[in-house]
Amino acid sequence: MKKFLYILIQWTWGFPQNFIGLLVFLGCKMMKCVSKNYKNAVATKWNNKYGSVSLGMFLFVTNDKDETLAAHEYGHSIQSLILGPLYLFVIGIPSLCWAAFGGKYRTKHNKTYYEFYTESWANKIAGLNKYRRFTGDKNANR
Repeated sequence: MKKFLYILIQWTWGFPQNFIGLLVFLGCKMMKCVSKNYKNAVATKWNNKYGSVSLGMFLFVTNDKDETLAAHEYGHSIQSLILGPLYLFVIGIPSLCWAAFGGKYRTKHNKTYYEFYTESWANKIAGLNKYRRFTGDKNANR
C-alpha cells in the first residue's frame, strides 16, 4: 500500500518532475545504465560528470555503491511528494544553480555543498548530516 501511494502521489501531484525523470530514465536505459529499486524509487547509476539528481521517483546517481548518496537523492524524492508541482522551482532549479555556480561561495565561506537549504532539507529527511553521513554513525560529525 505504501508503494502504491508513493507512486500515485509522485505521478499526480509531482507529475512534472516525474515526467522529466521518466524521459531521462528511458535515455539512460538506451545507454545501458543499470537501475534498481531504492525505497520505492528507481535508482539509476549514470556516468554524469556533473553529479547526481532526483526527478520525482527517479534517482540518478553517480555511485550506486554509496548508500548515503542514494539516501540523499531519496530525500529529494520526498521533497517532490511534499511540494508537488512547486518542486522544480523550490528545489530543482535552486539546487542546480547551487551545484553549478556555488563553488566559489562555498570555498570563500567554508561551507559544504550540503549546507544549502535544498540539500540540508534532503539530508534531514534522509537522516544525514551536512557531510552526508548518517546521523546515527559514530563518525557522523567529522
